[in-house]
Amino acid sequence: MYDEDADEIIELTLIFFPFDNSVQVINAGKGKTLLKRVQLPTLKLNMLQIGNIVNIFSKLLHIIDCAPATRHTLFKNEESTFALIKPIPPSEHGKIITYIMQKGFRIVRMKNGKLGKEFAMELYKSIAGNSMLPIIIDYVTSGEVIGLELVASDAVKKWRQCLGATDPAEAAPGTLRKLYGENKLRNTAHGCNTLEDAIEMLELFFGYEKGVPRIPFRATFKDCTCCIIKPHAIIDGNVGAILEQISTSGKFYISAMAMFSVKLANAEEFYEIYKGVLPEYEAMCIHLAEGKCIALEVKCNDPTLNCVCKFREICGPRDPDLCRQLYPNSIRAQYGKNIVHNAVHCTDLPEDGDLEVEYFFKLLAND
Repeated sequence: MYDEDADEIIELTLIFFPFDNSVQVINAGKGKTLLKRVQLPTLKLNMLQIGNIVNIFSKLLHIIDCAPATRHTLFKNEESTFALIKPIPPSEHGKIITYIMQKGFRIVRMKNGKLGKEFAMELYKSIAGNSMLPIIIDYVTSGEVIGLELVASDAVKKWRQCLGATDPAEAAPGTLRKLYGENKLRNTAHGCNTLEDAIEMLELFFGYEKGVPRIPFRATFKDCTCCIIKPHAIIDGNVGAILEQISTSGKFYISAMAMFSVKLANAEEFYEIYKGVLPEYEAMCIHLAEGKCIALEVKCNDPTLNCVCKFREICGPRDPDLCRQLYPNSIRAQYGKNIVHNAVHCTDLPEDGDLEVEYFFKLLAND
């Protein structure tokens, strides 16, 4: 935890009791109990993943390790794999993301992009020499893709099973390719065969070279608005539904998306316009920093419309309770819980859309 008073990082021990959802925090180095055991209903077991940030009574704790017994219980055989959603209609993206999360995968990295032929050749090196390879390469480089890092027990094998057979006609019922694939070429998504391949592809897709992302972000910073899917909506498994609502509205399209971890200082800077204006300012900052969020650059299909103003209509007012009364089909009415946990942030002022998108896709992307 960062101690503002001492201006240093202090190492603490967080003890979680799943039977009654209570927590205790100890500073073992100083032999002090900082928080006596107390119930914390907002903390869930699935939040206690290594690398996550958890909110313990407005103090943000970064989980860096766990006891061997905890590791065996929570992270047995846990690994990462690389998943690629191929060039398919954007209206299908939300359904596939929902499918992935319902199968028990955690999405820890995510962004859309456009593949070059060199990356595609590396992706399909296992079928080098296959007569279909040139056709496959042309297809996967023809349009927008979404890359994901998925985490689960035996994730590589599990993702291959979820995909199903290469030919959707031969895929088992309930698999992704059976549900959404068209043919052997347009079969929705790709998965790696081995953990070594997955690690290599994750670095190629999400990695940087000389400070520049190997797969560039898609944001254009023009005629757009910013939408942030908040951490609680990700934990609740509502990412796919929110993406689907935006892309099937007939009014908007998502031109760029990426998952970010936001530091508290950055959250305070991003929300600075609300400081001294909204009583929830501090809580808003803490929530944005307490877990991963997904930033979207959203544009109107009709370029003559003001995208910021029109997109606020689909999101609804800040208070989800008010939304449920007046705009029951809005995003915040369906997926928001309260004014702070209201599913999404969307740009307020018409002139700030481009700036807010730049904050994530320029500033934070290179932080």
